[in-house]
Amino acid sequence: MRQYDLCGARFHSRERLPELNISGKFSVFPSETKLSPGALEMNPFSNTLRAKQVGPFRIVEKFHSPSQRLALHEHEKAYVSFLLTGSYVEILRHEERICSPGTVIWHPRTEAHADQFRSEGGHLLDLEIDAAWLDDASQALESVARAHIFCGGLPYALGLRMYRELSTCSYRFEDAATELLGFFFRGPFERCPPAWFNHALQLCNETEESRLSLASLALAVGVHPVHVARSFRRFLGYTFGDHLAKIRIRKAFGLLLHSKNSIVDVAYACGFADHAHLCRAFKQSTGLTPSAFRRNLQFSLQTTQ
Repeated sequence: MRQYDLCGARFHSRERLPELNISGKFSVFPSETKLSPGALEMNPFSNTLRAKQVGPFRIVEKFHSPSQRLALHEHEKAYVSFLLTGSYVEILRHEERICSPGTVIWHPRTEAHADQFRSEGGHLLDLEIDAAWLDDASQALESVARAHIFCGGLPYALGLRMYRELSTCSYRFEDAATELLGFFFRGPFERCPPAWFNHALQLCNETEESRLSLASLALAVGVHPVHVARSFRRFLGYTFGDHLAKIRIRKAFGLLLHSKNSIVDVAYACGFADHAHLCRAFKQSTGLTPSAFRRNLQFSLQTTQ
């Protein structure tokens, strides 16, 4: 049996699951499931744990039972799936996608597939994208026409970030979703940063972080948010979210160096969630905790006097 890899996901012929009948078909819509004649009586959203609409995105967290089967179906909206735990086989008419934890799949609109979950079931996130937002992005960039698969890496890390943001700040969730979708668009090859990107960097330095998002930055420089997200990775080598984190660290460094503010006050002044958040980020960036940095600074000052 022929087997090959695509971005870390293994594919096989459909002969591996002959017992799964995918001759029937149903369509999945954001709020309901429409069954076609002959489809299995099952609702893919019956195992939904929670769902949230944030701007043009809808995130659905769900769990599928061990050995659960979903008949051939298609989704009205394009979406990205993230497998957190478990495993399953996604079955198309001419191929299978064997999905293990960390698998991220871009599904274009109306792609038909069936699903066979294995003995451990599956815990997934689905990110659904509003059609109008997608059409707007496609005016300047070309979306990937076929399914595209990643296994781990930054796309999965962005999925985990969205998972964490589900219960917190909505605009940061939207930023992570937009950054993720940048992997599924193609744009013009630019060797040097355009003028609008340099303007965007200037705005990042001058604007209070709580008022800054990919959407607001894109509006200010006149390009689509996905184009902004792609450009950060292209020209700086890291994401928009990483860039904001670097700005926070620089601001914290300055306050620790030149003020007597408590570390808790420094954390909140720089946009960190709390003292622990600042400590983790600062140590990751400098190798020292904020307290250790200040102690070293005081010791250096004493020895030079």
